[in-house]
Amino acid sequence: MALRYILFHSPDADEREGAARRAGQLCGLTIVPVPGPFSLLASDDSDVLPIPGSGVVIGTIFHRHGPPEAIRDFDQRAADAIRKSGGAHLIERYWGGYLAAFEMPGGACVLRAPMGALPCFQLRQGGLHIFASDPDILVKAGLLAPRIDWEALQRQLFMRDLPSPRTAIEGLSEILPGTHATFADGGETVGQCWSPWDYAATLDVMEPEDGAERLGRALQQCISAWGSRYANILLSVSGGFDSSIVATTLADRGRSLSCLTLATSDPSGDERSYARIIAAHCHANLYECGYAFDAINLDRSVVAHLPRPCGRTHDLAFRAVVTAKAAELGADAYFTGNGGDNVFYNSASARPIADRYLAEGMGPGLIRTLRDVCAVTGASAWQAMREARRVLKQRGRGYVWRTDPLFLNRGIVAHESRQPAEHPWLEAPDQAFPGKAGHVAMLLRMQQHLDGYDRALPFTLVNPLVSQPIVETCLAIPTWSMCAGGINRAVARAAYASRLPPQILDRHSKAGPDSFIVELLTSRLGEIRERLLGGRLASQGLLDLDALGGCLGESRLHTASEYMRIMALLDTEAWIGHWT
Repeated sequence: MALRYILFHSPDADEREGAARRAGQLCGLTIVPVPGPFSLLASDDSDVLPIPGSGVVIGTIFHRHGPPEAIRDFDQRAADAIRKSGGAHLIERYWGGYLAAFEMPGGACVLRAPMGALPCFQLRQGGLHIFASDPDILVKAGLLAPRIDWEALQRQLFMRDLPSPRTAIEGLSEILPGTHATFADGGETVGQCWSPWDYAATLDVMEPEDGAERLGRALQQCISAWGSRYANILLSVSGGFDSSIVATTLADRGRSLSCLTLATSDPSGDERSYARIIAAHCHANLYECGYAFDAINLDRSVVAHLPRPCGRTHDLAFRAVVTAKAAELGADAYFTGNGGDNVFYNSASARPIADRYLAEGMGPGLIRTLRDVCAVTGASAWQAMREARRVLKQRGRGYVWRTDPLFLNRGIVAHESRQPAEHPWLEAPDQAFPGKAGHVAMLLRMQQHLDGYDRALPFTLVNPLVSQPIVETCLAIPTWSMCAGGINRAVARAAYASRLPPQILDRHSKAGPDSFIVELLTSRLGEIRERLLGGRLASQGLLDLDALGGCLGESRLHTASEYMRIMALLDTEAWIGHWT
């Protein structure tokens, strides 16, 4: 079962210990003694590592340069280094999915791992600071009486996956990945403890062969480390490249592994032939299932356990199958290849051309990258050069975040468009490559979708490709290497060229649940129309009802962007219903 926790910080020991006792009685978590000005409730004390004399690490943490297994304790030397460095020692020497809380010179610090994995939400009650794995446990503990922040909700819908410390529940904020909160002199300061720009490629670029070797080592180390934590793993496989990397690495390390693939009734969403190839290659059992249409309940949100709406209704059908199969097999972990596209920079963009021009100027390398981008994107050389030129012209303006105004009230769109997209990672250095700015934006876009499973479920969700050493390695690889030879994710493919079946290694197509979504939309159009046009989003004035009503007509053919947006709005309606 996923770890759940509530952490209390206050210089007043009586205040925090009293709050912890009362909360523990209500929510069923156990008090775990920890050093420092903290009190802790946790569902499993085996996932709690004391920092001797200073604080605690909650979750899973690995040595950066050690065996691929979770560490069980810190010695006094490591504890002193963590405290004196204000947590920098953790970032430099360790990685994982954790929250660290410790005393440091002049105050205290709560630090979230750079790639997240273990959620952290925050409440303030007077001088008491409360951190928790999920809002539901705060409600059960009597610490949170949830009310929807409608302004934050409309911002979430418009900004489309931009992480923000502000949630859509009033008074509840998030400690974002790679962020720390420090407490001194009665005040709190929130800042970055990790930045992708410390690793992103500059003019000192890595050779392609070195990139493949380094990435291969990082992938094997991180996937093996996560695999060592669990006895019975269920892995979602599509027969695609990313999940196949996870599958073959786990199998090579002798981990107990079962594979699950889902197929639609339409051939466009059926990847079973590829899933069978990778399952046979790994000598793993493969379970082939269809999407659970009867699991679609429009009153249920797929992210009801999160404090912001970031799900899509059709995912209920996928989650139901995963949950049932994990229970049937007694799986203690559910692994995915999620995030691979983002980490490996699988981008249909001309930015690699701009990057190579900035690094090398005109020359044979630039011509090769132009050809590679055309092969990956299907664009003509003229189109690719024109787009690269546009990217170069806009370089000094920073990355422009892609928003989503579709079906939102025009007044809201106008208002939100005047507010700049804000996140520290979007503030690129002056000499940053445009492609690396795009790569960093892709890392941001995946964050809200990596904590998608309810932590009350009897298994832990693991996305091993989104591990700090893997991400840092990929950030250091030039974008033009990522599409070398006209192949997407080229460096990752080179790293695993000798370890995957050629049918998987050479596969570039990708299936999806689109036909299932269209079937859902068509079969329940009347109910969906009534729910959206007469629902809470509409009553709050957030929707463009004319545009949405026209799209939900009986004979309307929907584009992918339209039906995906409809699924998101449907889930948002259900999310609102849950929290009200």
